[in-house]
Amino acid sequence: MSCIPALRGSLVRFGALLLILIAASGAHAGPGAIQAPVQAPIQAPVQKHIQAPVQAPCQPQVVTKTIMVPHTEYRTMTVNDVVCKPVLRQKTIPVTRLVPETTMVTRTFPVVRPEARTRTVSYTVCHMNWDVVSDTITVHVPYTEMRQGTRTECRPVTETVMRTVCENAGYYDCRTYTDCHGCVQTCRVWVPQMITKQVPVNVTRPEYVKVPYQYPVTLCRPETRNISRRVPRPTYETKTREVHYTVPVTDYVQRQVPHTVCRPVTVEKVVNYTQMVSETVQRLVTVPVCTMVPKTVSYTIGCGHCGSCGY
Repeated sequence: MSCIPALRGSLVRFGALLLILIAASGAHAGPGAIQAPVQAPIQAPVQKHIQAPVQAPCQPQVVTKTIMVPHTEYRTMTVNDVVCKPVLRQKTIPVTRLVPETTMVTRTFPVVRPEARTRTVSYTVCHMNWDVVSDTITVHVPYTEMRQGTRTECRPVTETVMRTVCENAGYYDCRTYTDCHGCVQTCRVWVPQMITKQVPVNVTRPEYVKVPYQYPVTLCRPETRNISRRVPRPTYETKTREVHYTVPVTDYVQRQVPHTVCRPVTVEKVVNYTQMVSETVQRLVTVPVCTMVPKTVSYTIGCGHCGSCGY
């Protein structure tokens, strides 16, 4: 009997949730739909320790509600549509063209011509005269003399020195041994013996000796001499000459030249153009229409107080 209160609480919560869903579907059905009444959730009775009187078993109750549900149907209707059609029309517009007109006008042009001229210029001519003069100069006369010097020479010197060397004075000895088959074998074995002894060695070493020698030296001594030399003496002379040259001279002449002027001329011209004219036409279209229709639903609810009805 301990699971009966828990079962009653579950049934009460299920009934309250079902009523909330029915009320929500009625709210979304539209303004013309019939809304189902919202019942307050039934609270489970508080269990007391007082023994309850025995009640008759309850039966589940069938509730019928009318709700509004959406219904979509397709209808064909006539609608007005604006269509643009091209219409060929004519209009007169002013057209301006440039018409060239050529006239002869007088213009002044510069003409450059060469003109030959002559002028007298002065110039200076230098004549070089040579004078012979006596002069005393000092020259350095080279001469060679021998001088004594000392230089160092390297000479090889051979001497005998004693060096300590190691020598292998080994010898062969006959020895016997027993092989793996038990036979006695005899063989010669080299017995090494290192000894040290002094031996003479010839060594060549360098010896530096100072040796006198003579070498020539070239020296210069001053010496005075009398010479005759030519000295230039310039003489300047002024002369004149005629120089021919050419200069540009500008002359102005009058000439008749053609002058073209473009004059605007306006004429009327008929042109064709296309204009889009709007026109209202009727056409049939199929559109979906959504309406709210009543629908009767039935559901079963329990009393919520006992578990004998199953709800």
